[in-house]
Amino acid sequence: MKQIFNFILAISGAIVLLSCEKDDFKDFSGGKSVSIVQVDEGVLTDTTNMQSINLVESLDLLLNPGKGFVKYYDYEEQYASVFSTKYIRYDWADIQPQEGNYNWNWINNEIAECKLKGKKFAFGIMCANTNRSINTIDKGKYVTPKWVFNAGAKSRTINATYWETGQTIKQVIPVWTDAVFINKLHQFIAALGVRYNGNPDIAFVDIRDYGNWGEQHLYELGGVNITSTQLKTMFILPYKNAFSNTQLINPWGEAFYNDTYEWAVDNKIGMRSDGIFKYSNGSETTRAHQKAPSVFEYTANYEWLTSENYWNADTLLSYIEIGKPSYIQFDTQMYLANPTLYTKIANRVGYHFVLKNVKIPKSLSNNQIFSVETSVLNKGVTKVYENCELVIALLDAKGNVIQKRLLNGAIPANWNSDQLTTEISTLSFNAIPNGIYQLAVGLFSDINDAKPAFRFANTNSTINNWYVLTNAITLKTTP
Repeated sequence: MKQIFNFILAISGAIVLLSCEKDDFKDFSGGKSVSIVQVDEGVLTDTTNMQSINLVESLDLLLNPGKGFVKYYDYEEQYASVFSTKYIRYDWADIQPQEGNYNWNWINNEIAECKLKGKKFAFGIMCANTNRSINTIDKGKYVTPKWVFNAGAKSRTINATYWETGQTIKQVIPVWTDAVFINKLHQFIAALGVRYNGNPDIAFVDIRDYGNWGEQHLYELGGVNITSTQLKTMFILPYKNAFSNTQLINPWGEAFYNDTYEWAVDNKIGMRSDGIFKYSNGSETTRAHQKAPSVFEYTANYEWLTSENYWNADTLLSYIEIGKPSYIQFDTQMYLANPTLYTKIANRVGYHFVLKNVKIPKSLSNNQIFSVETSVLNKGVTKVYENCELVIALLDAKGNVIQKRLLNGAIPANWNSDQLTTEISTLSFNAIPNGIYQLAVGLFSDINDAKPAFRFANTNSTINNWYVLTNAITLKTTP
């Protein structure tokens, strides 16, 4: 069965209706306000029994899975209403101090804390880090574990400047293509995947196994750059193989790796830019748009950005429009100085679904098929990349779910940025006692979950993330 999409555009006061098949939509480049209506053949709506519900948009800062502000290192409970994800970078030497011996609790404890507080955790593990603390047992000398070099991996020793004190420290850097180093690294990545792949409490895992700070460049390290093919096969592909069920994020490092970055996003590996303001306007992550989520990290903290005259709120907003990130770094001082801006940013990055209108029957009957028309505006800069399903349910007077059904014509993954999407679904409720119920909709990761995981930017939500369309819809048994 062909699916037909109708596009209604307002051009110079005239209404133009464009009809095209689904495959034609990918080439459509109309304006930002586009109404998309999917019509299933053979489905008729009894318009005399329909009611139109206009919902009220909420302008509050909205937290949702797969997007939002990322809080680095310290949790800071007082800002929990602003960020969605906590993030930490580790040195490989700390996670695997000896071959076969893993300090998984460094990661496990963070996951447990975030889960307890309703957050997700994200992390990356580095093989080189010129900011490694000199207070470690090795005085900052080993980021790749010492035992890897004892096993025969080739190395170079560099002089690095410790950022907090300006002291010169020595750090042992692997020869990036050395066979022993690569073998031990791949074994570690595989073990990491066995431990954490598919963990629902992890938002994403960074690929940080090459270059200084894992950023896929040799700044402060020196040496010879690996090739783009080597980056792909030696450093990115092992993570892809180990984390088939977890979102991966790859940092942009050098322009001569762009072909590998294109391959990565085509394989649903997201991108991140770690130099926003001084080194990047976010354009490196644009390639991931519509394919995988992206992450923005500032060059340095807010105090430095302002002292060096890089900080500008409008500039940051323009970079978000360019790079279309789903996640962005939370900076405490930046937030305290710009709380209103942070609300705007939180609701702009990633997706931001506003339920504008729903058309539903005035009454229902058991086993009788009916249609529901939903209109959703995505006010975010990109799409939702996590599994998301629109569900409708009958609730009792106390808000308990009596029965829920998937809205089969609604596809949240197709709710594109700055577009109003209108879809029609058909369904029926079955074996429900006669009575008066509430009718509500919710966004689920899986319809079998106990409650909706996602939130609309609307005001009429229940404590369990349902959005009530009507408090009194009559359901009866069909004669």
